[in-house]
Amino acid sequence: MNDRLFKCLVESNRRRILYCIGEKEMCVNTISDCLNLEQSLVSHHLKELFRCGLVERERRGKKNFYSVADPKILELLEKAHELGDSLEVCNLD
Repeated sequence: MNDRLFKCLVESNRRRILYCIGEKEMCVNTISDCLNLEQSLVSHHLKELFRCGLVERERRGKKNFYSVADPKILELLEKAHELGDSLEVCNLD
């Protein structure tokens, strides 16, 4: 088991970013606008997602474009969501 992977995925904004770039690659500004998050926060989360191997980045000129490293990542998120629904997991917040 890769604890770093799950630690990275536990943060909700990181999951939102993965869903956002799941269909097509995007730059930080576009992701920030899409999710209504500060650019610095998005950059921080992308750095962590990159470190965990969940996203890839490609430099074009002055911008980095990010994409999901493997479609199985989105499948994992979807399965976890389905399992949570089927188990009626409580939100303890």
